Amino acid sequence: MCINKMRYIMIGCALALIALAGCKTPELSMDERISLPESGEMGMNDTTFVKPLSWDVFFQDTLLRGYVDVALRNNHSFRQSMERIAMSRAALQRAKGLLLPDVNLNIGASVNRFGEYTMDGVGNSETNVPSLPKDKHIPDPYRDFGLSLSFQWEADIWGKLTRKKQAAAARWMASVEATRFAQSMLISDLAIQYYELIGLDRRKEVLRNALASARRSHELTRQLKREGAETQLAVDQFYARVLSIEGKLLENDQLIGEKERAIACLLGVFPFEIRRMGFDELRKLPVPLSEGIPANLLTLRPDVRSAEMELIASKADVIAAKAAFYPSLVLGASGGFNAFDVGKWFHSPASLVYDLAAGITAPIFRRDEIRSMWNEAKASQRIALSQYHETALNAYTEVLDLYCASQTQTERIRLKEKESLAHQRSVVNAGEMFQLSYTGFLEVLSAEERYLDSELEHIDIVTDLCRKKILLYRALGGGC
Repeated sequence: MCINKMRYIMIGCALALIALAGCKTPELSMDERISLPESGEMGMNDTTFVKPLSWDVFFQDTLLRGYVDVALRNNHSFRQSMERIAMSRAALQRAKGLLLPDVNLNIGASVNRFGEYTMDGVGNSETNVPSLPKDKHIPDPYRDFGLSLSFQWEADIWGKLTRKKQAAAARWMASVEATRFAQSMLISDLAIQYYELIGLDRRKEVLRNALASARRSHELTRQLKREGAETQLAVDQFYARVLSIEGKLLENDQLIGEKERAIACLLGVFPFEIRRMGFDELRKLPVPLSEGIPANLLTLRPDVRSAEMELIASKADVIAAKAAFYPSLVLGASGGFNAFDVGKWFHSPASLVYDLAAGITAPIFRRDEIRSMWNEAKASQRIALSQYHETALNAYTEVLDLYCASQTQTERIRLKEKESLAHQRSVVNAGEMFQLSYTGFLEVLSAEERYLDSELEHIDIVTDLCRKKILLYRALGGGC
């Protein structure tokens, strides 16, 4: 007797341990975790924990912050990504429901008339013998009234259903991270378009100044030609330069219109005139990015986190697929009231009915199918692991490239400003010497062209530096 009791206790403990093991969330092993370089060109420090700045702190321009707020409310692609979170949340709720019993309330009434020459009809007439109490005689036609509560529950002794729930939870978290990444992409794209629009405004201003200078040179050359000091060749060269700059202005205006329409599209509204700050204000804006890049920021990137959640989900899928090899224990029960007389429908215990059931099912002929599903789940896990490490590697490379490029562009801006000042002095000196006939028109043309090119390149470098800093901010998980 004691031996049997001890056996039941051991079996119960074993089942409890199995159930507890099935509740543990899959974790990444040391081999699966990301191993970033301890130090590198960015001066990363693994011991420093820094949270990415929110977009309303990183962007100091109030106009841009207003546009970002509108985009987060109206952008169609971002709203679609929010709906994907709702879909993943519904899948998680469905997976949680698999762990609960299937409970149903059944209520019904029916009337049946059996033919006199049928088995049921003859059997019912033979049952209604005189010795049977009158209230227990089977009526003709036969009426049936039933009310019952039933449930069926698959005991998750191997953790299969729990793993499915964990996989759904990980995929829901992955969808949340994917939406955070979509938000970061939207904000950075909007900011880049906005800053490039400011750069185009500055280009327009520079081209207008260059056009005015070219027209003055053209008019001076015409005057010198009338005095016999210059040739028609010089006049035509300066006139061609005027036409060239006018063409560049037209092209620049077209690009401004395209940028404004692109920004409106990101905002989810029809095109309108975009208000923006000036180029000089843009250059003075502080950019809250530290010189060193803490290594933990890479692991906080939404795309890296999303890939990690997908890997965890795939690990849970493998365990759930393997558990399909084992037998399933299904418990069931129902109870209620049933009678053919509505007046005695709820008499207890006379009309009380119930049943209890338990069953164990094990796959026999479906083992090959289950094995193929298990192999498929393991292959998906290997793919998820590869994608996780690939995403992390790409993230590290992207941050390193953007960080180095930002440092380079900052130095290029300093050199280009000195170059522009030198070209500006050359334009002034060449113009004065041309008026005094100490130099030819080609020197003036060359000086003006080099100065214009230098100014336009300076604008491009400044705009590109802003773009790279925004991309670096996004690459470090900012904008969420």
